[in-house]
Amino acid sequence: MTPVMSLLNEPGDGHPDRERRTAPAGTGAIRRADPAAVAAALASTAATSPYFTVDADRTGGSLSAFHDDPDALADAVRRIGAHFGAGEARVAASTLQFLLAAGLWSVALGALAHGGVVPDLRRLRYRIGEDASVRLSLPEPGGWTTDGDPVPLLRQTVVEEHLRPLHAGLRAVVKVADGLLWGNAAAAVRSALRPLPADLADLGDRLLSAPPLRGALAPDGTRRSCCLFYRTPDGHTCRACPLTGAAVTRHQGHHA
Repeated sequence: MTPVMSLLNEPGDGHPDRERRTAPAGTGAIRRADPAAVAAALASTAATSPYFTVDADRTGGSLSAFHDDPDALADAVRRIGAHFGAGEARVAASTLQFLLAAGLWSVALGALAHGGVVPDLRRLRYRIGEDASVRLSLPEPGGWTTDGDPVPLLRQTVVEEHLRPLHAGLRAVVKVADGLLWGNAAAAVRSALRPLPADLADLGDRLLSAPPLRGALAPDGTRRSCCLFYRTPDGHTCRACPLTGAAVTRHQGHHA
């Protein structure tokens, strides 16, 4: 277990040895954040846009449990596919995963930008609405602050605790390329940073500089894989799409 993971697995119960630990070189000292400060940061983050919203609703299921539940994953893929008219399961799976990745990065990066905290997302809950929206809630806000580099905390919180197990779970029920999923995750970093202060751009570069996100985007920001959303009847390409216009036009012509 890495030092960062060891710290993140310990509760902040007021014991001085548990409130301040030394993380790997460059990360500085990590402390448990005041839950009220985390809640305030999440509330400020929600004002950015609906995509940055995480509420305190206790309904819905555990997102961590969702990653390991093949039936729940398959049902979610079907529901997303039905809403968007995606005839291919891999298109629906990609869309579902992008919605979740975008939500995770938006909440984590937004809280850092607005409150200087990295939220603890292990208790995160999810609900998939009739309109295929993915709503996230965190009924017991908690998190950490650091006087050093927050990137290891962000990677542990989003990539290791959620994206890796989500990808493994999805690929167990749908044939979808791993590179596509990490491409979605990398694009979601850029999407989440866009409305946030420009001084976070360097942090985004560092998040994208290490595996599994490294190489998912070209230097100009273009994706190296396609999210496939253009393959839905009313779909379109994103600003980072790697496909040529002709390829997209040919596919959309089949649905005309």
